[in-house]
Amino acid sequence: MVSPNKNFIFNFMEKKIRGSFVNLFITLTITILIAFGAFITSVALNLKTMESLIIGFFGISFGVWAGKKAFEKKKEETKENVD
Repeated sequence: MVSPNKNFIFNFMEKKIRGSFVNLFITLTITILIAFGAFITSVALNLKTMESLIIGFFGISFGVWAGKKAFEKKKEETKENVD
């Protein structure tokens, strides 16, 4: 459940945009581009040219977000064990 200090887009305590929202936005953008590419040849050709960049950008974005979440969870577990 989402706490009152953060919503779907913004975390008010940390004053940051949530990583899960950024990944959702990137995923939806790529999905929309693929849908356009299915019907518009020029978009498909441009996507083919940029496929490595798109995959790399998405992979790094998701990897950083997942790594941060794992680090925060480990940090919380360590803090609880110390107390």
